Amino acid sequence: MPTADLVAAAAVPLGFAVAGLAMRPAVRASGLGICHPALAWLALEATFFGVGAFALAAGSEAAGPALYLAACVVAAALGTLVAHRLFGGHAGRPVLPATPPLPSAETDLRGLVPAIVAVASLAILAPTLVTSGLALLTADPTASRSELVGIPVQLIRVALPGLAAVLLLELFGGHPALGRPLVSWATIAGLVVLSILLGSRYLVVELLATMVIAWLLSGRRIDLRLAITASFVAVAGFVVIGVARAPTDFANSPVVTAAERTASRLFLVQPRTLAALQETIPAEQPYFLGLTWARRLGPLFGRSDIPNLGYWIYPRVVTDQQTTAGYAAPGLLGEAWANFGPAGIGLFVLLGGAMERLGVLVAARRRRIIDIVAAALAILFVARMHALGLLGAGLLLGLVLLWRLLAGSWGPGREPRQEPRPDPRPGPPEDSPSSIGA
Repeated sequence: MPTADLVAAAAVPLGFAVAGLAMRPAVRASGLGICHPALAWLALEATFFGVGAFALAAGSEAAGPALYLAACVVAAALGTLVAHRLFGGHAGRPVLPATPPLPSAETDLRGLVPAIVAVASLAILAPTLVTSGLALLTADPTASRSELVGIPVQLIRVALPGLAAVLLLELFGGHPALGRPLVSWATIAGLVVLSILLGSRYLVVELLATMVIAWLLSGRRIDLRLAITASFVAVAGFVVIGVARAPTDFANSPVVTAAERTASRLFLVQPRTLAALQETIPAEQPYFLGLTWARRLGPLFGRSDIPNLGYWIYPRVVTDQQTTAGYAAPGLLGEAWANFGPAGIGLFVLLGGAMERLGVLVAARRRRIIDIVAAALAILFVARMHALGLLGAGLLLGLVLLWRLLAGSWGPGREPRQEPRPDPRPGPPEDSPSSIGA
């Protein structure tokens, strides 16, 4: 292995180790643990970029993604650390303990808003579904999935996981939908099944992840054995949906093909997308200088053809001949390079500071179920910036904020309801002085 590739490969684990240490003070101060936005983001970057970037450098295929990734995660961690030191771990309200009291549910008509928004989002998506059908129930799942784009899909990415997580927390908080636990369970199961039938693995994963994050933010814990079992089931489901979407591709050697495609999809697609962008920019195309986020302004700066990065770079990432143009998600890492090259590392300092502030806000506002679920969605979409670009993440976070404003009360919130606990010590007689005024 050439020395340059060896250095690049070593930079990946070293960068993540340094980032983890730099983020630790902010994570510990928040009490959020693995749910802290910065830690969740770092974990997904390691999964979807780190493993593949290390493999590309170690195999002498490309060293650029490994070096850029390491620099960006360290920059984000430094941003988190600086924000924590400058502003402290407070947001004007005391941080709740690691196991907060039972959060309160909305008791007025706002309690119906998550269900209403979910129904409305499905109604907006309905014309597309009438035309394309549910992907896994059609003869051509790939073509059906290609129709699921635009604002309607972004709406269900917020509305369906939001409703499922609200129902889950209300169920275990003693407020099941319509007073019947079976209704809550049936609705949650229906939302999961619908997401599966849409044929999009990320919709299923986002829905389940929102429920898990909300569960942890509410102060509950998940048994390690259950978590391991659920992880295996999730990976199996990821593979099964992939096979169901394109069964003819797996006809000859289904096990080998499924393993190769799953490994490629999880670990290699993102770093190879970044590698393709680094090979093309600036060698063949000058840096876009932020214009990929404001494509209509291109002509004003003499750049008449600012492309959609994902569709533009796709032929460089996937060399197989396909009749339908695909999309290779560049994520914020790819966008940073395409726009500013090495200077794009500075964007991650700002991202780190924003994640630290979000962590403080989440830690301070866990009094209502609706706040917890909105926080879970926000953490999820920030962590997903390995695939989401700046505009995509901004749109989703804006929708989360709108969903929270519609579904939750405007005031500071009631004190969370606590379960009564019997006092094991014998109490004084009712007429004793110590019980007067009780």
